[in-house]
Amino acid sequence: MITPSTKTRSTRRTLAVAAGVGALALLFTGCTRPSDVRETDDPAEFFEGQTIRWIVPYEAGGGTDTSARALASLLTEHIPGNPKIQIENIEGGNGVLGTNEFARSDADGLTILMTSSSTNTAVLFGDPAVDFDYNDFTPIAGIPAGGTQYVAPSTGVTDSASLLETTSPLVYGGITPGGGEFPRVLGMDLLGLDVSHVWGYQSRSAVQIAFSQGEVTIDGQSTAAYLESIAPLVERGEATPVYTIGLMEDGELVRDPAFPDLPHAVELYQEKHGTLPDADMLEAYKYLVLIGQNLQKQMWIQDEAPAVAVEAYRQAIIDMQKDPAFDAVREALGGYELLTGDSLEADVDAALYNPPQDIIDWLTDYAKSEYGADLSRG
Repeated sequence: MITPSTKTRSTRRTLAVAAGVGALALLFTGCTRPSDVRETDDPAEFFEGQTIRWIVPYEAGGGTDTSARALASLLTEHIPGNPKIQIENIEGGNGVLGTNEFARSDADGLTILMTSSSTNTAVLFGDPAVDFDYNDFTPIAGIPAGGTQYVAPSTGVTDSASLLETTSPLVYGGITPGGGEFPRVLGMDLLGLDVSHVWGYQSRSAVQIAFSQGEVTIDGQSTAAYLESIAPLVERGEATPVYTIGLMEDGELVRDPAFPDLPHAVELYQEKHGTLPDADMLEAYKYLVLIGQNLQKQMWIQDEAPAVAVEAYRQAIIDMQKDPAFDAVREALGGYELLTGDSLEADVDAALYNPPQDIIDWLTDYAKSEYGADLSRG
């Protein structure tokens, strides 16, 4: 089980105290924050008339960008002072270039960031372009996203159990073995499925087309993409859902609440074999679920940002989810509640602040030996 590190939490508290002492020192030496940032404990006064710079380190129109834009229109209504929000797309390097820019920005409380799981993997698996440390950021919210695997009717598979009995060829298409594909790939390996892989597709939508044309016979999509594009295929008998990737809760895998009747991969393995999978592979799979599904997307602010801003953002996320207008946004995001508070802190701590190096090393070696993949390159 992966659990949060009390050492890391203590370290972060120490850093926070040090930042507070530094702020007092600035006051005594006559230094101030930039003129457009107000020294106040009143969030409405802090934000009124201001424009928030929201860095999205991916292309406009992509999944992270559309999520940020869906949230922005409501978020501004729940931040005291109702500031404007301007989204700035700085794409490149699996989110690394834009996140580097965020790390260099002033900790003024008016700059926030949204990252995705591809940024997580770039950091954790040693992308040399990374020039930031997640420990210098404070999470505002997390956006979970489940994933569902489905097969073509040509496989003869009619339900979850028959997937493990089929002798029909299974062909999986993907972009690369790493990045967002890896939880799906490791899940299929964990189940012992005999799968042929075809890499080099330009996008998940291209894989979906290949599935519809019969070139791919087993595929997976995020919950939002599944509900929009795959559910209609299921209704027409052109696809059969077989299992989900699952989500993590209190260190253990649980069923995806968007698909309560589908087992997750480990559950399906247990139903077949009556025992858990290989211990190393299981822990590695759970960690991938944590960094790729629970923390599919994250909102951040710099650690040294004014406390009034940090708390205002966090409260705005909580209040926004109570707004009836958020129902449509929630549905567009796959139906999940945003992660906040203790659950967010625990997931970020276990996944990103204090990552388990032994599991990262195992995943790195496995990807290299089984697929010739360099996880640092996505």
